[in-house]
Amino acid sequence: MVQNSAVATGEKIVLTGIARSKGKAAGKALVNRQRLSWAFAGVGNEDGVVLDPAADIKGECVKDRIVVYPTVYGSTSGAASLYFKCKQSHHGPAALICQHVHWIDIGGAIAGEIPAVDTLDKDPITTIKTGDWVEIDAPEVGEKATVTITRKQA
Repeated sequence: MVQNSAVATGEKIVLTGIARSKGKAAGKALVNRQRLSWAFAGVGNEDGVVLDPAADIKGECVKDRIVVYPTVYGSTSGAASLYFKCKQSHHGPAALICQHVHWIDIGGAIAGEIPAVDTLDKDPITTIKTGDWVEIDAPEVGEKATVTITRKQA
């Protein structure tokens, strides 16, 4: 039986996109195919656990993860909640990767001092898998960002 070489060898995939919040981060990916809300009803402020019943990642903790999702839903309370998770409760993600980062998430990511990247040259929802190791280098807002994905070992 032939194994998928990307999974068997830990192959690296490099994508480029745009930095919406600057910084460097690395961690395991957590991929959600639906829009996500950072408000306290979507992701718990005190524990970072995804509460949204429609989320693929319901019950998972976002702490120190690279969270990948299409875009946000909800109101500006999501920005304050993302900041709180990152800087106050210390249960926030290490970084955000979206198809299109909404300004709500940009504000929360900048305040929380975590990188946020979008407009990648491949769809992050289908390219990145939960459990992959992801490294982000986003040196300047509005400039090129690099996302390096190392497939999780089989």
